[in-house]
Amino acid sequence: MTTLVTGGNGWVPCHVVRRLARRGETVVSYDLMPPDDLLREFLGEAIDRVVFVAGDVTDRGRLGAVAHEYAVSEVIHAAVITPRVERERREPARIIEVNLGGTINALEVARALPSLRRFVYVSSGAVWGPQAPDATILSEESPANATSLYAIGKLASERICLRYGELFDLPVVAVRPSNVYGPMERVTPGYAGATELREMLRIHDSGQPILVNALEAGYRDWTYVEDVAEGIERAWEVGSPRHRVYTLSAGEHVSVGEVLAAFARYLPGLTFRQVPLAEANYPVDEEPPGPLPSAARAKRDLGWSAATSFDDGMRRYLGWIAAHGPQ
Repeated sequence: MTTLVTGGNGWVPCHVVRRLARRGETVVSYDLMPPDDLLREFLGEAIDRVVFVAGDVTDRGRLGAVAHEYAVSEVIHAAVITPRVERERREPARIIEVNLGGTINALEVARALPSLRRFVYVSSGAVWGPQAPDATILSEESPANATSLYAIGKLASERICLRYGELFDLPVVAVRPSNVYGPMERVTPGYAGATELREMLRIHDSGQPILVNALEAGYRDWTYVEDVAEGIERAWEVGSPRHRVYTLSAGEHVSVGEVLAAFARYLPGLTFRQVPLAEANYPVDEEPPGPLPSAARAKRDLGWSAATSFDDGMRRYLGWIAAHGPQ
């Protein structure tokens, strides 16, 4: 079998590429960005089973030619632009072209394949958007109130994927990763921002203490990147899943204080303290924990749950940061 992974050289997708290659699969990584030294090091010996192809998901002809050349039978569509607000304002049409148009191109290419076994769309927990004040749990059935161009594109793409599945009998599954952290987060053509964790680590890397206005705040359901990649792999491999949308989340709120305590445990010399808001170099929202994403469906149908504890994930992540910097 040959699996095509769009955006495969990026942060989360490269973990999927490595997992599939390590199990003996041939993987075609279709990406605008050529493989860099970090990616080559990360893949290690698995790189021998990876074919790197330069291409843009907005070029349907190129994408289709590659899929047919390598006799692709599975597609994991992960290519996306993850913009900050400034980029949304600067190039909204390009974001929509890549994030929504690229999905349609991937689906059109997939349905033209002679033997498509699975199409996995990598969606996002961003599709939920703001929820009612009394919401405590987010499931695949919770209201989707996407607001940003990124989130709207993910939601629209997810639903288009499901509709294509119905119209053309395509084996489509969508997964919604929650707040991801871990190695290989770096600047790519589609991702120039950073998670909250990397933003704080950049402050430390510049030689400053991390100053926050609150410690029991900034709650996120941080899920280790390798666990997310395993969830995508499960969606790729399970024969006939009962559902078509799955949440991938560790299902545990973590405060910014817990994050900073882990930083201090595993990065010698890192210091932080709580200060008034006006003095903070990393302002934190002081809202109470919001609704928690539930991966109960993924556990039941895919046999997946996040296996990495937050402490162990941070230890592994910060070991990578110590070696490579926050990028």
